[in-house]
Amino acid sequence: MAHIISVIGQSGSGKTRLIAHAIKLLKLYLNYEVAIIKNIHEHHIDEEGKDSYVFSEAGATYSITKNIYNETVIFSKKELTIEIIIEWLLKGPFKIDLVLTEGFKSLEAPTIICLKELKELKPQYNENIMMISGLICSKKAEESNEFNLPIIDIETDFDGFIKIFKIK
Repeated sequence: MAHIISVIGQSGSGKTRLIAHAIKLLKLYLNYEVAIIKNIHEHHIDEEGKDSYVFSEAGATYSITKNIYNETVIFSKKELTIEIIIEWLLKGPFKIDLVLTEGFKSLEAPTIICLKELKELKPQYNENIMMISGLICSKKAEESNEFNLPIIDIETDFDGFIKIFKIK
């Protein structure tokens, strides 16, 4: 069964860096196949004038673009929840060991919160958070916080990350 880990935090808190390192380390040490689902708040995925956009605007529910570089993008003009997307990934033809999500704060899944400073934790806290990471790791933050959450830099403590999320 594939693991699902949600990564949340404010813009500029180190989410993308954490996820990139997690993917590299999971591939290197465990040969994991990792899928990432990113929540984009500020812009469209497809651009006006592109063929896939034209097809979607014409009424296609799905527009799939594939190129010679083994890159495939699936555009859906159907409202899909994060839970439906995860289920589709896990039931699909692909071997996936871990699904990481970025920016889905309401997802009911084990969660990593990325912070710049510890004071950002309380306003964003939820019961799913199991670990703190992000830019805070470069500041040698104190280990204690009111929620007793471990602060882990995945680059220096990959084993800690693995243990918290029971990966392997």
